[in-house]
Amino acid sequence: MTAAAPDGVADAAAIADWLLREARALNDADALVLGLVERLGAAGVPVDRLTTAFPTLHTTRRGLGRFWTRENGVISQDFPWDNEAAYQASPFRVAHESRDWVRFRLDAVGDETYGIVPDLREAGYVDYICMPVFFRDGSEGGLTLATRRPAGFQARDLAILRLVEPAIAGVLDLERAWVLIDETFRMYVGDEPHARILSGEVRRGAVMRIRSAILFADMRGFTALSTTMSAEETVALLDRYFDCVVPPIEARGGQVLKYIGDGVLAIFRAGDDPVPACEAALAAAEAIVARVADAAREEPAAQRFGVKTALHFGEVAYGNIGSGARLDFTVIGSGVNITSRLADLAGNLDRPTFVSAAFAETLPDRRFRSLGRHPLRGVPTEKEVLEPVSE
Repeated sequence: MTAAAPDGVADAAAIADWLLREARALNDADALVLGLVERLGAAGVPVDRLTTAFPTLHTTRRGLGRFWTRENGVISQDFPWDNEAAYQASPFRVAHESRDWVRFRLDAVGDETYGIVPDLREAGYVDYICMPVFFRDGSEGGLTLATRRPAGFQARDLAILRLVEPAIAGVLDLERAWVLIDETFRMYVGDEPHARILSGEVRRGAVMRIRSAILFADMRGFTALSTTMSAEETVALLDRYFDCVVPPIEARGGQVLKYIGDGVLAIFRAGDDPVPACEAALAAAEAIVARVADAAREEPAAQRFGVKTALHFGEVAYGNIGSGARLDFTVIGSGVNITSRLADLAGNLDRPTFVSAAFAETLPDRRFRSLGRHPLRGVPTEKEVLEPVSE
């Protein structure tokens, strides 16, 4: 006769099986948390609060997590880069240093023990567990659980959690890997290329065309400014400049495709009607010029920068170019060339914004002043150049 398994083993095995078979294939991190909470509850583990946390590779946050409570469901959490003090006062720091759980009952610790204790106590929680997770690259994250049950977590609950811990760590490691891939591609190549690359379009020579309003913004006087600056000062200058250029584009639905030195190439995708895309692109260019002017008033004279912008309506093409295993998903096409050369001409003629005739024709209700036909470097024929007239 086979000996019976210890109490809770069958439940733990079922949860681990779900984590490794179904949960690891979920594309929805909220569904992962909800599914885990549901199965722990069905196994008798009294979870009233559950959080996950892992570090990311992101410009504005140090980490990402999910925060579930019975009252509010699942909420996504960003952990900012400047949260070191909060981390030092948290159970996570101790769990990472000891490489083991941190567990305490709220009636056995003082408010000064961890920064989170007062909030847990006020919310009525009785027992708390912080479970560290160590990822494949050596970085650290984890999962926490809390309960309001007066008796707290019992021996059976702890046994189940110990048994499913490796599966939880494995699924969190996989989720983090997908987040890193997604966010890193999005940061370095932009939304559209990121989606195309992750969908499998990595064959060299593949080309995709997009009809759109094209915006190019370039800093005035960058060479003269940067020659007197250190590398650190130059990077700081570029960051201040990009903070003037990128938010107006993204706020109006545009996509930044490429940083080309101090140049920014962006598109506003057009549907059957080009008017909304072109209106958004023109509004973004006007906002960029205004933000740069505002920034210049606050900068020391030696660090002031200007901007020249250009707009064109046409087609941009993405292409995989390169050799061997090193490719670049880059933007090509005559529309891109025309837009960048219009920006060069705007700088030469000391104007803030130039548009092509193709762009101006899409907005018959807006006023544009023609400056005649001009040669554009690298463009075989002269092009009519216009500038918007302030309304």
